[in-house]
Amino acid sequence: MDRATRRLTAAVLIYLVGIIAVAFISYMLERQRYLEDIDARLYAAASNLPTLLPGDFHDIARTADAITPEQDSHNLELLTQHAKTADMTYIYSYVMVDGEIYFTTCNYTEADVKNDQVVTYWTDYPEGAQKYYDAMYATEPVYVTAGDRWGLFRTILLPLKSPGGLPYVAAADMDITVIEQALIDDMLYVFGFSLLLAFIVAPLIWAYHKTHSEMNTELRGLNHQLQDDIHQAKILEKELKQATQIAEDASKVKSQFLSNMSHELRTPINGVLGVNQLLLETDLDEEQREFTELSAHSAQILLDTVNQILDTAAIEANGLVLRPEVIDTQIFFNNLSKMFSAQAAAKKLDVVIYLDESIPQHLEFDAVRLRQVFINLIANALKFTSIGGVSVSVHWRNGELSAEVRDTGIGIPPEAQQSVFEIFHQIDNSHSRQHDGNGLGLSIAQKICELMSGRLCLEHSSPEGSLFSFSVKTPAVSHDTIPRLPLSENSSVLCVTQSVLLKDWFEKEGQGNIQVLASTEILPLSEAKYLLVDQEIPGIDWSDLIHRCQQSSVKLVGLMFAGQHLDKGIEQHVQLMRKPLTRQQLATIIE
Repeated sequence: MDRATRRLTAAVLIYLVGIIAVAFISYMLERQRYLEDIDARLYAAASNLPTLLPGDFHDIARTADAITPEQDSHNLELLTQHAKTADMTYIYSYVMVDGEIYFTTCNYTEADVKNDQVVTYWTDYPEGAQKYYDAMYATEPVYVTAGDRWGLFRTILLPLKSPGGLPYVAAADMDITVIEQALIDDMLYVFGFSLLLAFIVAPLIWAYHKTHSEMNTELRGLNHQLQDDIHQAKILEKELKQATQIAEDASKVKSQFLSNMSHELRTPINGVLGVNQLLLETDLDEEQREFTELSAHSAQILLDTVNQILDTAAIEANGLVLRPEVIDTQIFFNNLSKMFSAQAAAKKLDVVIYLDESIPQHLEFDAVRLRQVFINLIANALKFTSIGGVSVSVHWRNGELSAEVRDTGIGIPPEAQQSVFEIFHQIDNSHSRQHDGNGLGLSIAQKICELMSGRLCLEHSSPEGSLFSFSVKTPAVSHDTIPRLPLSENSSVLCVTQSVLLKDWFEKEGQGNIQVLASTEILPLSEAKYLLVDQEIPGIDWSDLIHRCQQSSVKLVGLMFAGQHLDKGIEQHVQLMRKPLTRQQLATIIE
C-alpha cells in the first residue's frame, strides 16, 4: 500500500469516526434538551403534591396501619387526577423507616390495575436505586433516570419536611422509553445521512488526490528553499542568544552597582537625620526650627527613596529573601493601623482595617515584607485622597491571606492604569506635580506579593476612588481565629459619626450590636451603656453631652485624630479613642 493510499484510508477512517462522534453528540445534546424540559415539568408536579394531601399527612403516615384503606383510596384518586392533568406517569411520596423505603401515597395507571401492581399505602421499595435513599438527606432536588418493575422513568426526588419537621420525599415519574427510542432513531438517521454524503464526496476526493500528486513536485522545490531559510534562522538565533547574554550581564552589573550605591548613600543620609534630630532638641528660634524641620523632612524623603531603590535592586538581582515567622495577626494589624496616625490626622482622613472572622490567630509569613505591601498601598491611597479616607478589608481562606484597599481619592486616569506597576512610573511625571513619590512603591509591592506566591492588581479606578487587591500565601499555625469584639445584644453601644467608612466599620465589627447615628440631637441614652462621638461632626456641644451621659450613667468616648484635644475641664469627663480605630481599642473601651 503506497503512501497516497494510506492517507486516503486514514481520511476515510477519520471521517467515519467523525460522523459517529457527530451522531453521538447530536444524540446527547437532544437528550439533554428533552431532559431539561422534562425536569422542569417534574419539579412543578412534585411541588404540588403537599397541597393535594392533608396538611399533617406525612406527620401521621409513619407506620403500616396509620392510614386507613378508605383514606388511601381517596388519596390515590386525587393523585391520579393530578398526574393526568400534569401529564405525569406517577406522582407519589415516601418515607424511610429503619433504612427501608415505604410509599405513603401514589397514583395508579390503567396498566397498573390490569397488572395488579397498584401501589397502596406502605408498599415497600427494596429495589430502589441508592439515590432514592440519599434523597431523604439531600438539601435540593435529586434527578434519577432508572428502570424498575414499572418501566424506564425520569424521576425527580424532592426532599421535604412535614409541618412536624419529619423528612419525606415527594416524587414524580415520567416514562421516557419512547423518547429514548426516538432519540436513538434520530442518531441513526444522522449517521446514515453522513454515509450517503461520503459517497457523494468521493469523486471530489479523487480529484483532490490527482491535484496533490501534481503539486508534490513543486512543493519539494519549495522545501529545499525552506531548509535554507531555516539554516539562516538558526544563525540569527545564535547571534540573538549571544546579544541576550551580553544584555543580562550588563543588567546584573547595573543591579549590583545600584545596590552598592544605595548602601553607600544610606549611611550619610542617616547621619544627616541624626544631626537634624539633635538640632531640633536644642533651643532654636522659629526660623531655625522651620529650616531644620524642612531639612529633616527632605532627608527622610531621600532615605525612603534610597531604601526603595535598594529593594528594587535586590529583587532584580534575586537578592530579596523572605524570612517567615509566626505572627500574632491581631497585633500585626493593630500596629499597622497606628503607623498612619500622623498622615491621617494631617489630612483629616479616616483609615479603617476590617478583619474577617475567618483569619487565624497566628499565621506564618515575613512580617517586614507584608507590612511593606500594606504601607505602600495605604500610604499611596492617602496621598491621593483629600476627602473620605481609606478602607482595608482582610480575609483568609485555605492558606491564603487576601486584602482589598479602597480609597475615595482622585483615581487613576484610564491611560495610566496599564502601566501603574512599572518601575519609576508616575501618574503625573511633570516637575510641578502635587504629590511626592518616586514611582517605586507599587512595583515593589507587586514583586513582594509574587515572591510570597501571590498577586497584586488594580481592580478598578475612577474619579470616585480606586480599589487595589492582593493575596499572599500565609499558612495557619493554629486553628484558633482572632477574637471578635466582646459584644452581645445587651452591650448597648451607640456611635455618632457622619463618616461612611467609620459607619461601615462599626456595623461590621459590631455584628449588628452597635447602633450608628448621624447626629447627637436625639440619643436613646436610656438604652445605652457607651456613647462614642466622632470629633469631626460639626457643632458638637461636649458640655451638653457630658451632662446627658452623667444623668443616664453612660460612658462618653470621643473619637479623635492624633494631636486633637478637648478643653481640660471637658476632657477629664471624656475618654479619648485615637484614630485610626482598631478592634483592640474598641474592646478595651467596652470591657
